[in-house]
Amino acid sequence: MKARNKRHASYVQTLVYYDGPVLALLQDRKGNNVVAFAVPDGIEGFDEPFIAKSTSPKLLSDYLRQRIDLSYLMRERRGGEPYLFDWAKFEDEVQLVPAETVVEDVADLLPSPGFFARNHTEQFKGIKLSPLASHTYRIDGRWSANDFSRFYAKLDDLYSLFSYLDEVRDATGPLAQKLVEKIAKYPWQRGGSYLGFFRDIAADSKEDYPLQVSKIKYASPGVIEVKGVNSSLLQIDALVGIFDSSKSDLSSLYRELHGILDRDGVLGTDAKEFSNKVTERMAEDRADRLLEGLNVTNPGAVKGACQHHLVPYSKIALAIYRRGEEFHRFHAEGRMRLPSEVSSSGR
Repeated sequence: MKARNKRHASYVQTLVYYDGPVLALLQDRKGNNVVAFAVPDGIEGFDEPFIAKSTSPKLLSDYLRQRIDLSYLMRERRGGEPYLFDWAKFEDEVQLVPAETVVEDVADLLPSPGFFARNHTEQFKGIKLSPLASHTYRIDGRWSANDFSRFYAKLDDLYSLFSYLDEVRDATGPLAQKLVEKIAKYPWQRGGSYLGFFRDIAADSKEDYPLQVSKIKYASPGVIEVKGVNSSLLQIDALVGIFDSSKSDLSSLYRELHGILDRDGVLGTDAKEFSNKVTERMAEDRADRLLEGLNVTNPGAVKGACQHHLVPYSKIALAIYRRGEEFHRFHAEGRMRLPSEVSSSGR
């Protein structure tokens, strides 16, 4: 089993109990909600097989409010592919195994339609599930309305992309297929394609991963407070640190990749392929290294979503760099401080 498919989850609570747990709520190490359902028939190698599926806070809330049934919750594509685990091996955590690696027809293991939350035997404890975290940026100096707009636009683009890619665990999964469709939708000739792509990503992630501006204080010093999924916000903060320490190297990779596209005549065109394999390999190397340097989650899934057309893959790598660099510029100019810098200084 590939390392990327290894997941672990811990117990939160049982929702249905008949001579043992039948339906339970778990949480993985990233804080994602995982619904686990007992498999009625045995599976070889499992003493107490359960099928598990990640779900968004909104879908779980809809299920608990009886707007959807358990079958819909566990078949909804946005949560990715189902996993299996053995309840008998549960200690503090249990390892989740991709169901498709164990059984041929995963759909046969999922619950039938018609089971709603009213059928729970255990009372839901009202746990605050995957809450949105407050993130406060301290700002200083002169900020125009355009500055606020640019700051939020770059923050929103990066937040939406990181939230989305964090869920694309498998390059062949349903979320990856949606990414394929979004990339194929645009010719990648001019700025409109880039704006449209990030707008689509943002629209797709807003329901499950909302980013909200909760406070803006214009005074100098002032604050911009947002609320969102903590892991994605921390990834953006880490990106600022990466630019602080490695901007020269990243900038060199960016210029090299941009130059390769320009010299090959594909920069402002809708071409998907480079003119020759040597140029293609050079571009792929620079794009891979650029995304790895930016600590982008699962760059292989981005390449797969481009259907291994390396021209759009390279252009997307450039676009991510530009957004990171523009967001970092506010920090480099001394006009923005990260939440971690504010809390550590106490000011």
